[in-house]
Amino acid sequence: MTGSNSDAPSFPEFSTFADLERGGLTHADIARLISTGDLIRYRHGVYARTGQVISTGQVASTSTSTGADGRSGAGQNTGTQAEAVSGDGVPPYKRRENEFLARTRAAALSIQPGTVFSHGSALALHGLPLHGVPLELPTVTRHRPGGGSRRSTALTCSNLPLDGVVTEVDGVPVTSPARSVIDVARTVGLDSGVCAADAAIRMQLCTTTDLRREAEAARGRTGVARARQLPDLASGLAESVLESLLRLIIVLGGLPAPELQVGLGVRTGQRFRVDFYWRKWGLIGEADGFGKYGGSPEEIRKNWIAERHRQAQLEAEGYVVLRWTWEDIYRPGNVIRQVRAAMRQQERLGSVRAA
Repeated sequence: MTGSNSDAPSFPEFSTFADLERGGLTHADIARLISTGDLIRYRHGVYARTGQVISTGQVASTSTSTGADGRSGAGQNTGTQAEAVSGDGVPPYKRRENEFLARTRAAALSIQPGTVFSHGSALALHGLPLHGVPLELPTVTRHRPGGGSRRSTALTCSNLPLDGVVTEVDGVPVTSPARSVIDVARTVGLDSGVCAADAAIRMQLCTTTDLRREAEAARGRTGVARARQLPDLASGLAESVLESLLRLIIVLGGLPAPELQVGLGVRTGQRFRVDFYWRKWGLIGEADGFGKYGGSPEEIRKNWIAERHRQAQLEAEGYVVLRWTWEDIYRPGNVIRQVRAAMRQQERLGSVRAA
């Protein structure tokens, strides 16, 4: 399968040292252009003109981000999308992901034959979410069944079988979406894998059958127990990373699994689609993620008012509406308690409905 991710950000046109030399630049010229900021060094021997850089900053250096828990990590994608938007309208988490994609693209010019981008780099190339994925170094895999991995200053390289799982994205060799998701679930975490899996299924890049097959093929590898959980937890109906994470909290917390993206009618004749719905209890859950209400202050205000009007109409029909933001992801116990309390309240009021 060969694909192209049309939703990915535009990336720089990279030049190797040999390209610049053929264009008439000397070592001294390149050093001067780097010192003046006209040329960015993405990695050893790979450069891009400043005007082509997808985001500000010397992306070749390790970025430092701060998570919602206040801890800092080099190149770590904390996954929180509740960060302030910068002056150009790009939130910091997306800026870090774009920089990681650019470093991966730059690395493609200098990897050895037979080396394939994998794990988080593969997710980035496929245009899949990078929640929780370390963004310090591009990740590749070489076909060496013995296993193990090594880390250099430029790449993290795994040694794993690659039979039947290599594809291309815009000419760059990469592991298949299903294999990439399973590798991330194994090595990073179940939540990271589920977020990527939901998007991959929704984008029709893979199926739960594909995920199950790759999880079985990972027998004996680190984290395979997590990988085997993933196919049953993935759903292409999730429309955002926040929805994926909330659903994971709910299901792993022992609550009944909600229906997703259900259309509910109100007396005005309108139908409103809700993120989560527990039909028996008439209970609705909504994920208020970054960007849901728009970008400009006017757009946010207009959509916020419309959303509250929508909620009022649903509540007038007897539905109970719970809303969660990114902050709630870091308090999973609160989410579980809220849902259970709402269910008990509906039962006390006699509002439990026939299935």
